[in-house]
Amino acid sequence: MMRPGPNTLLVAQPLLRDPNFIRTVILLVAHDSGGSLGFVLNRPAPVRVREVTDYFGDVDYPLFIGGPVQRNTLHIVHSLGEILPESQAISKNIYWSGSWKHLRSILAVRDLPPDTIRFFAGYAGWAPGQLEAEIALKAWFVFPAKSEYVFSSNPKTLWEKVLRDQGGPYIEATRYPLDPRLN
Repeated sequence: MMRPGPNTLLVAQPLLRDPNFIRTVILLVAHDSGGSLGFVLNRPAPVRVREVTDYFGDVDYPLFIGGPVQRNTLHIVHSLGEILPESQAISKNIYWSGSWKHLRSILAVRDLPPDTIRFFAGYAGWAPGQLEAEIALKAWFVFPAKSEYVFSSNPKTLWEKVLRDQGGPYIEATRYPLDPRLN
């Protein structure tokens, strides 16, 4: 099995019952001796970015629930690269964070396609060793991240898509009932 690290996905195993993470796909952006940090890619919020902040003007981007930690904070994952100063490269086409001031300037003069940027309220975080322990308990599958997953146009079906794309026994995981007690 792949090891967790930046540019990997954590995909919830079917039996993971934590309501914050049932059938989630998380992009890890940081994983080191200090712990791990990532963003849930498949939990769109019921509001848009412009409904929670006017800092970027009247932008109409979806907002995602990035995780249960500090939901009052805003984060971005994007594919702008060097265009957005202070961005941290996760892979060739995936970046995290960046200068809010520069992003506001960019958004003031042009709309970015929705497949180039994601806004997240909060994040998912793990203390040192916590994520490894959860993986050992079979809470997560670990797979390579791809831009098509991070910027998916259909985030609600992302969990199933990622598992189906892996093939073999992972396809069987998609058939597991959401609540096995009702089976």
